[in-house]
Amino acid sequence: MEIKAVPAGRAHLRNAARVVGSPWAVEIGRPGPPRMLLREGTSLQVHDLDAFFGAGPSLISTFAVPWPDEESWEAAVSPDGDVGVFCNDEAVRAVTSTGAVLWEHRGHRRHSRKENRSSCRVSDDGRHVWAMLPGPPSSGVWRDDGEFDGTPYQGDEWLVLAAGTGRVVARETLGCAAVGGRHLSHADGRHMGLGVGEGQDGLHVYWGRLEEDGLRVWKHEDDYRILLDVHPSGLSYLSYAPPDEIAWHSFPGGLIMRRLEAADGWRPASGEAYWDGGGYVDADTVIATATLYAETPQDARHIMIDALSGQVRGEVRYPMPAHESAYPLGDGTWLTAEGDTLFRWTYT
Repeated sequence: MEIKAVPAGRAHLRNAARVVGSPWAVEIGRPGPPRMLLREGTSLQVHDLDAFFGAGPSLISTFAVPWPDEESWEAAVSPDGDVGVFCNDEAVRAVTSTGAVLWEHRGHRRHSRKENRSSCRVSDDGRHVWAMLPGPPSSGVWRDDGEFDGTPYQGDEWLVLAAGTGRVVARETLGCAAVGGRHLSHADGRHMGLGVGEGQDGLHVYWGRLEEDGLRVWKHEDDYRILLDVHPSGLSYLSYAPPDEIAWHSFPGGLIMRRLEAADGWRPASGEAYWDGGGYVDADTVIATATLYAETPQDARHIMIDALSGQVRGEVRYPMPAHESAYPLGDGTWLTAEGDTLFRWTYT
């Protein structure tokens, strides 16, 4: 069965603007319309996504990037759009649109920082900033027999900071050494998800909740999963086990309720199909990107899946060549990109 993609908007990135993050930096899930974060020169622009794809003005606020000479950083914005939070591998900094620094939390510096491995997110109520930063470095020396004499690295830290002051409200050591991470707010506004990649050492899914006595953290037992999305009800979430399995989990327990192999979503004429991400278009529908291993982006397919049963509904057909990735917004639409043009789609 084919599912027709219906255009719902188109927008061009002006001048040197580009989407912050890879592949997207779109903040959804909190009250109000979704927002898109764009970097233009040394500025971070925050746009109302609905207006961005419409005819009216879309700019909400603009922030000066604290580290204009660096390419590796991540950003998040307060719910009211008045405060920008930036993080790199050494610090988290909150600034206003006028350029004033509200606070900065300095972390522990990695031995080598070629790219950003940190992540940050402002809670949906605007009270806290969640951040993953390096923990205290190891201390000691390697002996000639190959044993380490000293205190080894205990892992990166997950911090909850007061959004107004930067004060550390709670922290936990995760026991991992991230090469990348991504925060994902839960639908209930209380829980925060964190997906962490350690390269060849694994992929981890953590969940956290701030309680009166500190930060409660639990980890999904499988050490090779990417956190994809949370169902709008908050009762389940999606994960991706590279290269070819998407799974539905109960929340908060993480029990796998159903799985879908890529071969059951798309059967190409030659070669093997692999999943390359996915998420909730709406409460009833998941969209997932399937591709041929080591092939070009033009070989990507977008597959619609029933969000409750996990049954494949069909392949999305566009009025133009297929796009590489689909970013679902949870409101019945999703985004794709082609060069400097962004597209918004719905379906029939």
